[in-house]
Amino acid sequence: MILPRGLVFITTCWIFGAWCLCIGIRPPIQPSIASYLPGVRLFMSAMSIGLCVAWPMLRLSERPTQAPIRQVMIDFLTISVLVHVVLWPLRLATNWSTSRMGLIDLFIFAWGLLIAAILALTTGSRMAFERVAAMILILMISLMGPIAYFVCLRMNWQTPPLWLDGPILGVLRDTLGGGLNPDALSWNSTYGVCIAAAAAWLVVLLLGATATKPVKNASLNHG
Repeated sequence: MILPRGLVFITTCWIFGAWCLCIGIRPPIQPSIASYLPGVRLFMSAMSIGLCVAWPMLRLSERPTQAPIRQVMIDFLTISVLVHVVLWPLRLATNWSTSRMGLIDLFIFAWGLLIAAILALTTGSRMAFERVAAMILILMISLMGPIAYFVCLRMNWQTPPLWLDGPILGVLRDTLGGGLNPDALSWNSTYGVCIAAAAAWLVVLLLGATATKPVKNASLNHG
């Protein structure tokens, strides 16, 4: 099990690598919102990929942990703090309003919290099948947006609903609004993810509270 300091190092490397790939180290020749915005949008998507795909893949490839709920909570809090260090300052390089930035923030971490619930249920399992199934489920959740759009495009169907965007495509959609405030549909879709995450964690906590724990037999003293 990787200690929080190891997770801090890995998360920092992910953020730095995503920054270099998406935004770059050198400023553009003519710095402007239009020149920074595409890189910032890709960086937001990279943060979503790290939280919703890379982190679960890392934990599910390790040994089972004895305290999965506590481990996942510590991990999620650690990643959230590190990402927020660079998330909100990026608003200075865009024309996003405070409400749009709040929507993007809430959207990313609502999906992350939902996937964290799946992680909390499976990182303590010693069965390889359960861990592989959890990773496949997480990948399907993360990629359901591109898959849904591809299927609808090929079949000439209507555009899929916003809640099918998933954590990756949804971030790219939410960052398209520019300086306009998000509409009610975007907020409702994000609130729906929040409700799903809260319900998932309620199930996790109930299962954790009702899990049977081994009872130690009292030793008998024979005189």
